[in-house]
Amino acid sequence: MRTFIATFPVDNITRKEALEYIQIFLKDSKPHFAVAINPEKIMKALRDEKLGKIIRASDLNFVDGIGVVWAFKIFYHERVKERITGIDLFSETLEIAFKAGNSVYFLGSKEETIKKAVKNISEKYPGLKIAGFHNGYFDNAESIVEEIRQSGADILFTGMGSPKQEYFISDNLNLLGVKFAMGVGGSFNVFAGEYKRAPHLVQSLGLEWLYRFILDPKRLPRVLSLPKFIFLVGKTPRQLKENVPFMGINISNRNISDNLHIVDNFINSRSFHLVVTLNGEMASKALNDREFLYILKTTDLVIPDGVGIIWGARRFGERILYRIPGIDFAWEILKLAEKEGYRVYFLGACEDVLKEAINRIKKEFPSLNIVGSHSGYFDDEEEKEIVSQIKEGDTQILFVGMGGIKQEKWIWKYKEALPLCMGIGGSFDVWGGKVKRAPMAIRRLGLEWFYRIIIQPSRILRARHLFTFAFRITFKRIEV
Repeated sequence: MRTFIATFPVDNITRKEALEYIQIFLKDSKPHFAVAINPEKIMKALRDEKLGKIIRASDLNFVDGIGVVWAFKIFYHERVKERITGIDLFSETLEIAFKAGNSVYFLGSKEETIKKAVKNISEKYPGLKIAGFHNGYFDNAESIVEEIRQSGADILFTGMGSPKQEYFISDNLNLLGVKFAMGVGGSFNVFAGEYKRAPHLVQSLGLEWLYRFILDPKRLPRVLSLPKFIFLVGKTPRQLKENVPFMGINISNRNISDNLHIVDNFINSRSFHLVVTLNGEMASKALNDREFLYILKTTDLVIPDGVGIIWGARRFGERILYRIPGIDFAWEILKLAEKEGYRVYFLGACEDVLKEAINRIKKEFPSLNIVGSHSGYFDDEEEKEIVSQIKEGDTQILFVGMGGIKQEKWIWKYKEALPLCMGIGGSFDVWGGKVKRAPMAIRRLGLEWFYRIIIQPSRILRARHLFTFAFRITFKRIEV
């Protein structure tokens, strides 16, 4: 049964059921792979976007670490059917291959270690079809992939440590020609006789980690990661929602990469789309501005910019994992625009500030195709000309920096004539050197708004909206 822990899918199955899945995979026409799930791997995956995607795409995620078993019991009040150690599943898959006549390939460890492991495996399973083996130290992955493909192996076992082994499998699965692949960590060292497994009683008690620590005190940092893992599971939603509902608005709960992929699709659709980066001040004003609230509810992508949005959603039982400042997301879109050759138009700020901002942007992105720009100050006649310029320049991305709400309403007014649009507030002021961003430490604490008030006391009047929003959130005086 597939379930979730800290947003990652896990198969709550017995070892017998896991082996049955593997046998099914070996009969299928497309390749499959398995990942051992333990606390250390989940912690890495929460920081490593690529590893996280691999785990979510895996065909079989079996519970390896005792910490995962404990986490299920503590936080979800669920019992894990059986803890399946990677080396045990490795050994029993070798047994399946031996009986069914499937060929295997071993990749990983040092040359001496892999040779000893293969020798001992051959003695344990005489007649096992070993298609080949190679150590885990190589510069040219393509040649190794070709060697495995030419070997005709049905099963690939990689013992290169995590996440290196998962990267190799995921990057090359469709090129390897194997039916099933699995990372086995340090299992080759055990088969080579270099590491001893804990006594069976210690294994059954789930204390193999303690046994390894006693034999190898250098593992202390890995042992100390267990309390961190328990803490992370406690504060991380069990299952990731791509969109979190708040105030009737679908807030994107995706990382920058996934949001950029959505934006890229919007651009290629050649039609109007609006991206809004929402903060507490804007949300507070939306409660009394029906037009703006309607825009937020119907827009294509709402990015959580301010910490108030994260906290507000949490107050109503929803967790948003990714807070993405609008200025950072806009910068990533500029990178995408340069890479793909998208045509960009800038609208907003004072003329001199906008000019300085564009100069900096050109230095960072020399190949960026800027089709036009205009300050945020214009009369009715100029406004019509601006819209015409945007349209005639076949603009694909329009950045509008006229302040939250005003910029979104302006975009909405002319949406029939516009491409992908994003309101970027005061980003031109920052890029143009007029305003400095808060130090990184303050940004990480979600206190950039407070920093702005200190360096720009005139913003104190705007801060009242934040306090009003905080009050209404605290006492749940908001319809969600």
